[in-house]
Amino acid sequence: MTAPKTEVDTRFYTAQQRIVRTAANEAQTAWRRLDSPAADSAAATALRLQVVATIEEAQAEAAALAPLYIAATLAALGAVSNPVGALVSAMFAGLATNGMPLSALVDFALRRYRLALLAGVPPSEAHALGLAKLLTYVTTEAADAGRLARHTAAILEPELAGYERVVTLPACGRCILLAGRLYSFSTGFERHPTCDCDMKPVTHDQWHNDRPSNTPRGLFESMTPAQQNKAFGPGDAEAIRAGADISRTVNARRKNAVYVAGGHEYTLDATTVRGHGRQLGELGKQGGRYSRSRVPRPTAAQLVNTARDRDELIRQLGRFGYVR
Repeated sequence: MTAPKTEVDTRFYTAQQRIVRTAANEAQTAWRRLDSPAADSAAATALRLQVVATIEEAQAEAAALAPLYIAATLAALGAVSNPVGALVSAMFAGLATNGMPLSALVDFALRRYRLALLAGVPPSEAHALGLAKLLTYVTTEAADAGRLARHTAAILEPELAGYERVVTLPACGRCILLAGRLYSFSTGFERHPTCDCDMKPVTHDQWHNDRPSNTPRGLFESMTPAQQNKAFGPGDAEAIRAGADISRTVNARRKNAVYVAGGHEYTLDATTVRGHGRQLGELGKQGGRYSRSRVPRPTAAQLVNTARDRDELIRQLGRFGYVR
């Protein structure tokens, strides 16, 4: 099952999403007034000023919610908020999470627009491509400022030991895999552009005594087959429904791990002696630090596509390490 959201969580999530949506709407309105993608045009200059101001305002508003949310969460748990310092929300605005100036993000969107035109894309479609890039930046930076502020506000509370990752559906397979994981404050919050995941503060007692019920398997089982297929791909979703471990299925598709040979899909993940390589056999040094199995390891989706029946599928999932 998934972790139940409290009233505090729901109210805060709604408020946070309202800030992000408002920023996106304002940026979209500004972009629609753009009559030229040229970086030195007056329209581009006006766009930069307006979008940067929009993101800065959203960042500050999202950050300002953080101490209120932490205090309300502690109160709901019967604990007293006693921060060792005060969070300054304005300091979470003005720059992208990676330290770049916000104006550079607008320039990236303009560059996408210009390159699309140069490639012969119709002007209306090129305009839409640039807008999509801009909205990704706007929503991501607004949400990230809120997450970073909540992380900081939680650090200031002696009662809190860390946070639990909370995934709101629909979500991608990588995010679902991280659902319910407990993180200390020294651990960064992994996210991708437009990630909708959030963090739930955890007290010291909860950290030591209560494992979260918010789990990848619980989230997967709460989804419809269509949602599962969209998040993981039809083949991998079918493998998970047959009992494959979500972590091993998703990790098999890590960047640069998947390759195709003879029309079949294989993965390099978990094929070293430190992974599943010893069970696969035929170990040999093939570059890298550890010996790797020479036996190709199919992806879970490949096994689904080639198994004759469900019994064979389950056997093969076990053989290649997808079933623990």
